[in-house]
Amino acid sequence: MKVYIAFLVQLMLWSVFYIAEWFSTKDHVEYKWIMFALFFYLSFLVAGKIVQSRKLTLFITSSSLCCFFAFKVLFEGVLQLI
Repeated sequence: MKVYIAFLVQLMLWSVFYIAEWFSTKDHVEYKWIMFALFFYLSFLVAGKIVQSRKLTLFITSSSLCCFFAFKVLFEGVLQLI
């Protein structure tokens, strides 16, 4: 159950990252990478506090990041069709 909660919290954090990225359309690429690194670190810390295992935290973070990017590509594809 802890893994599921950590995964959902991370998906919420990645959604906040997407909104922040959407608002910062005129920023340079370097600032977006810094923002990505900060959100990655924050999501890693949050999952680490919930799960209490470093390997499992890394697995949850990478899987939630992959799911987030898959949802992002799917969502942007649907928006292109509209």
